[in-house]
Amino acid sequence: MTTQYVYRADRIRKLKEGVDMAGYLAHHPEAIKICKPPSVATLEKWDERGGCKAIDGCWVEPDGTCPHGHPSWLTAMGWI
Repeated sequence: MTTQYVYRADRIRKLKEGVDMAGYLAHHPEAIKICKPPSVATLEKWDERGGCKAIDGCWVEPDGTCPHGHPSWLTAMGWI
């Protein structure tokens, strides 16, 4: 099974094996399904470009949020 991630309560959470994403989202409607967090190398490349992706893929300032209200990966990971 593929590892699944969500963003909830200002934290990135890795779902335990066997947890159903649909059931989790039904129980925690505020949670946002996200892809695997980026590597440090990817974050460094984004920094060289002067920005960062938000957890939904929008390009934002390193400490910013996208038009949809989603934080940058750096913020979501607690690095900013």
